[in-house]
Amino acid sequence: MPKRIDWIDAAKGLGIILVVLGHTPTTEWLKTFIFSFHMPLFFFLSGVVYRDENMTFSSFLLKKMKTLLLPYFIFSVIAYLYWLFVERHFKFSGSSDVDPIVPFKGIFYSIPDGYMLTHNPALWFLTCLFIVDMLFFWLKKTLKDHDVVLVVTVSGLFGYINYQYLGLKLPWNIEVALTALGFYAAGFFLRHMLKADRHRKTLLMSLFLFILVGFLQSQNVRVDMRANEYGNMAIFYVTSCLGTAGVILISFKLQHAALLQFLGRNSLIILVLHYPVIRMLKAIIYYFMNVSLDETYGSVLWGGVYTAVTLLIMVPCILLLNRYPVLLGRKKRC
Repeated sequence: MPKRIDWIDAAKGLGIILVVLGHTPTTEWLKTFIFSFHMPLFFFLSGVVYRDENMTFSSFLLKKMKTLLLPYFIFSVIAYLYWLFVERHFKFSGSSDVDPIVPFKGIFYSIPDGYMLTHNPALWFLTCLFIVDMLFFWLKKTLKDHDVVLVVTVSGLFGYINYQYLGLKLPWNIEVALTALGFYAAGFFLRHMLKADRHRKTLLMSLFLFILVGFLQSQNVRVDMRANEYGNMAIFYVTSCLGTAGVILISFKLQHAALLQFLGRNSLIILVLHYPVIRMLKAIIYYFMNVSLDETYGSVLWGGVYTAVTLLIMVPCILLLNRYPVLLGRKKRC
């Protein structure tokens, strides 16, 4: 088993905190800031850890089916059943009139349109990453590196054309994969250049990059990569790169932080479970605390509370699922 790299786990930990926070009832400006780079960050990091280990296409396919598709379908079914019997009956859910057949089909289509992923919208990433993994493997095995870069660039161009003019919505977010492939490839080709920078101005540089992200994103609409919505594509690519760089620089400094390491190593579990948990917290606040959900929206404080409590609830879930790693497509540790 490949040795884990501390700064990558820390970066995943920071990234998954942003994912959870971005799905909580927080302020619009903070959501806009987070969404401008948090998913490109994860595609980039996936490229950094890419390994084919002289595998054949079939063996690589089976590996990714086990580590991505198996968890996707298991937790899709779990989330769907929770939505069907519990969540859709919440008064505030906005999905009580949704035909249960629609999200059931969504388990197989894995697209956000028309309430197909209303049971757990965050799961789109797993099927999209699977497509990106397979595309990059094929490119890496059949082309030289400079040709891979060329094809990835063309793929990004097709992604732009589809977003700007065609608006195609394909199963498993294939149209999003055309754009995501560029971040994934960048992670792979730049991984040997990424070394922990212990310079004391690293955090200051990260802050500067995030300020730039905030300024540039203020000139753009809110990005939603899941829905293939980018606004100004030039601004999207710049903010994605700057935000990703900012998180990586911070992760160099915080690579030994135990909390970030823990969250990063278990980011898959948090990804597949956090959305239903946030909705459960909303139900508790609404039904048992007699607090109007309108009061919790648009608040950084409430967003922080939702995030902290969600991550606390994740701890026993992580401990339990790590005892049965087959559900996550992993082997049990000896």
